[in-house]
Amino acid sequence: MRFKSRCVGAVLCAAAFFLSNLAAAQTLRWASQGDPQTMDPHSQNESMTNMMNGQVYERLTTRDKKLALAPSLATSWEQTSPTTWRFKLRQGVKFHDGSAFTADDVVYSIKRGQELTSQINNYAARVGEPVKIDDFTVEFRLPAVNPIFLEHLDTLWIMSKTWSEKYKVMKPLDFKNKEETHAAMNANGTGPYMLVSRAPGIKTVYKRNPNWWNKHEGNVQEIVFTPIGNDATRLAALVSGEIDFVLDPAPRDVARLRNTAGVKIIDGPENRVVFIGMDQHRDELLFS
Repeated sequence: MRFKSRCVGAVLCAAAFFLSNLAAAQTLRWASQGDPQTMDPHSQNESMTNMMNGQVYERLTTRDKKLALAPSLATSWEQTSPTTWRFKLRQGVKFHDGSAFTADDVVYSIKRGQELTSQINNYAARVGEPVKIDDFTVEFRLPAVNPIFLEHLDTLWIMSKTWSEKYKVMKPLDFKNKEETHAAMNANGTGPYMLVSRAPGIKTVYKRNPNWWNKHEGNVQEIVFTPIGNDATRLAALVSGEIDFVLDPAPRDVARLRNTAGVKIIDGPENRVVFIGMDQHRDELLFS
């Protein structure tokens, strides 16, 4: 299952699963301390937000289980000159609303990511000018050589241009100034799961996309995410069977969970670099 591999393999220091419900589950109920900031895939570059939006939206490339770049919405690519890259797009892909995926969506999405209200504009700006060659070919023309072009491109989600025009979300929402748009609470990607409902701070529900171009792994038909800020409450929900999976058990609870019947801990190193900074803006710590 894509959700599980993404959470367990790429994001976690430790995860806890309640096994009696999870083994045969068609619905995966999980919890974490945090909550996605927005459903707009270009507005915020934040771990939980990217992880959740990554179930709905896809990029031109992806990472395989060994973390090597692999085809996704693009089937192949080549560098035709030091400052030019050409991508062949996957044909027959549909967005969740049934509209067809084409080069127009790629060109639009890259330019949307370059807007000033996008927190990924520093990456998007470095992939150059996207140019439509035909419906399934896009060329990127860079102003200068970029040796990590593919790494920068691998941060950019692809949105539907027609959907964005319909709901007037042609630019990423301005999160800093508390702007609210249709894309904050709704989504329309090409990915393996479709957003069903979004209640910030309460619950976010997804269902499997029956028309996904790729092969689903696992049996999960529905994902229900509930943010639970309190460590003890989150732990109690897992042990009672109210939820199946906790993304971030408190470190002090891990030893106890290892000895709890029906609970499995999965832990390992994370594939990221973390900067620890001091919170200078609050009189009291956020989760104290």
